[in-house]
Amino acid sequence: MLGILRNRVSKTVDSIASHININPNVITFSGLATSFISLAFAATGSYIFVIPILVVISGLTDVLDGAVARVKGKASAWGSIFDSFCDRVTEANYFISLMLLKVNYLLTSLAITVSLLISYLRALGEWRGVKLEGVGILEHGERMILIFLSFLVIAIDPKKGVQWANILIGALVLLGIVSSLQRLFKIYQKLHTR
Repeated sequence: MLGILRNRVSKTVDSIASHININPNVITFSGLATSFISLAFAATGSYIFVIPILVVISGLTDVLDGAVARVKGKASAWGSIFDSFCDRVTEANYFISLMLLKVNYLLTSLAITVSLLISYLRALGEWRGVKLEGVGILEHGERMILIFLSFLVIAIDPKKGVQWANILIGALVLLGIVSSLQRLFKIYQKLHTR
């Protein structure tokens, strides 16, 4: 869904990226590092208000690393794999942080599972030549928005915020199941029309 927005702002992002002289893999790693910082804050129960900011930072790095790689001619197979790996670890770290902040354990475990399935289906499909970018209502960007909102409501009101976060993560699980089925159907459809 955010792919449509991404296409509209790509010129602006590319313009910003053209002024950044940092290796895209370093940008990717910095996004990963912010998720470990959030994990530390969640584990200690301190500076919870900083976690939504860290989610935004890791989201920005996720947009910029690919743009810098493309604009600077540094795109590579390794960079793509490293980026995907860091995205999965980052998401897992944020979900674990939510667990540490008392968001429902079962819902959050399901959210991790569904998120990994969505990404795994894309990898499986694309390995077999089925393009899955933009397929499914809940891609990585949408999941990060729901994760950000979950941390935000907890930062605003730690007690009531957890209840709202449970609803948001529950929505992520349901939408993630739909997305997984959409991708599975797309793969089935493409492989059976060849």
